[in-house]
Amino acid sequence: AVVSTQSTGYHEEDNGMITAARKIAQKFQQMAKYTKGRREILELGSTEEKSEFSSMTDMITTCKEIIALTKQIQKHADLISKNCPDKRLVMSLSNSMEPMGMLSQQLNIIASVKAAACGKYDESAEVEADEMLTINAQNLMKSVRDTVRASESCS
Repeated sequence: AVVSTQSTGYHEEDNGMITAARKIAQKFQQMAKYTKGRREILELGSTEEKSEFSSMTDMITTCKEIIALTKQIQKHADLISKNCPDKRLVMSLSNSMEPMGMLSQQLNIIASVKAAACGKYDESAEVEADEMLTINAQNLMKSVRDTVRASESCS
């Protein structure tokens, strides 16, 4: 939500980085809604559907889409850094981009393990896996936000 709020100050037209950041924010909102709904179902026995996702497969697909969008942001940021004359700003941009690759890979691993284990473990393990996924998503969003800000400084 932070990225979607902050990205409203940018013009999306002809700006692939902002477009990708907004899409990532939307997809993370969908994931958060899904995991919250699952937690309520698992912990409270609620049966009300609270998400656009119809299954864990939808969430895994969304994770993979987020990873692809993150790669787009990295490409744009690399291009911006190559055209920036200020070495300090380039270093700041590089530092903000660095965690994105690792966090994207972690998101892929967590989502894949979660998909394989879905329904095979007790409720507390599933809720814990949802929380791990959410924490990873929050960290990835922070990295995306920092990269967008640093890219703005470099351009």
